[in-house]
Amino acid sequence: MEHSNLVCLGGGHGLGRLLVSLRESGPRLTGIVATTDEGGSTGRLREEAETIAWGDLRNCLSQLCTLDGIGQRLFEYRFQTQGELDGHNLGNLVLFALDQLSVRPTDAIRIMRDMLNIKSHLLPMADSPTTLMAQTVALPDCEANILVGELSIDDSDEDIDHLYLEPQVLAGPEAISTIGYADAIILSAGSFMTSIMPSLMVANIRDAINQSSAVLILVVNIKEEHLGGDLVLTFAKQIELLEKAGIRSLDHILWPANRDLSAQNLAKYPITQVDMKPCERGLHNEEALKAAIFAVL
Repeated sequence: MEHSNLVCLGGGHGLGRLLVSLRESGPRLTGIVATTDEGGSTGRLREEAETIAWGDLRNCLSQLCTLDGIGQRLFEYRFQTQGELDGHNLGNLVLFALDQLSVRPTDAIRIMRDMLNIKSHLLPMADSPTTLMAQTVALPDCEANILVGELSIDDSDEDIDHLYLEPQVLAGPEAISTIGYADAIILSAGSFMTSIMPSLMVANIRDAINQSSAVLILVVNIKEEHLGGDLVLTFAKQIELLEKAGIRSLDHILWPANRDLSAQNLAKYPITQVDMKPCERGLHNEEALKAAIFAVL
């Protein structure tokens, strides 16, 4: 299945790692990237103007860039000044400038792909800005809380009942068409609620995945994800969130061999244990990840 059309969903470093591992697929590889980040440079831009979050898109562009030298370094350059530019990333500002020139975010990314000599495709989950929201599980005699934004969700020590977007947005036609032609749809490793789930909250992306005949694959993180306080995001909670979002059942779950796995989960779900050969930063080995994906296609 080396010539499969692959669609990967996620955000940040996890999706970038997955895309790099599969980039030999060239134009048959597409990343659909979450646009709800609110931290750092991209968060400041969102506060100043009505724009999508560019940080995860920029990160994926940078990781996929095949140019050596000044081109990539310039795109990733972060200002160190005493003024308002301090901490801003030049790549974010370039993408933001294109947006301000009324270039659709989808087209802005295409322009940067061409400049950085990237063969694979990258698409935002939506061209319009939106915020990731969460409703917590209500405690006895208490009302549920509403959490606004990725930072509050990741830092919360309350159990999350479900996630949603405010306002609701739709993906562009390019993303929906790409999912329709996919042979495999891969949910990347990474921060599950704030990197993987946002794109799945977009109604026409969810419907396209559910109507697709492509195999649906989840790449499990090397380690369990820790949230606020002592709260751990369990595998059972991930499955629950996918079900509440209305996403169809997973066809394959790639589980790192270094991580504990209960016999009950192994029997209940389509899990394949894989030696991901994690690096010191806790990231999947690119070749091991690629081999594991193609092995189940």
